[in-house]
Amino acid sequence: MRHNFFAASAILGGVLLALSTVSAARPVEKLAIPTGFDHWFLVNSMIVTKDSPLFDAIGGLHHIYVNSVGLPRLKTGGSAPYPDGTIFTDDVRDFSLADGAFSEGNRKAIPVMLKDSKKYASTGGWGFQAWAGGDPQKPLVTDPAKTCFACHMPQKNNDYTFSTYLH
Repeated sequence: MRHNFFAASAILGGVLLALSTVSAARPVEKLAIPTGFDHWFLVNSMIVTKDSPLFDAIGGLHHIYVNSVGLPRLKTGGSAPYPDGTIFTDDVRDFSLADGAFSEGNRKAIPVMLKDSKKYASTGGWGFQAWAGGDPQKPLVTDPAKTCFACHMPQKNNDYTFSTYLH
């Protein structure tokens, strides 16, 4: 299931809007790469290697973060919706393997999910976007319903997210 989350995230990232600060307390008008997201709560890390059927679409090292708005909901789990203003970010990186150890490489993409139940009602209350290489001038998602939400639909019972809190 986690692979599906990353598949959706990386598809968002193109392998899965100008740069602006996104407030952790409220939704924003346009999806943007949140400043300082890499200092949020690290939800999970995962490496999609060449032996995965998802490699061509989302191969890489994924670091998933959630902002302070969504962290309490992540911790409680269940089917309750995330509050508006929740943001998940996936920092997708190249990686290398040498002498049995994986090393992080250059950034491939930054996919983002923003919860705004009114603005994004048609996609489960979530807005989706990703930027190639983390460049705010290179958005990748042109059809969020098809490219992103279609993969998230099976996760309706977890408010369309794949992430779970790891104790």
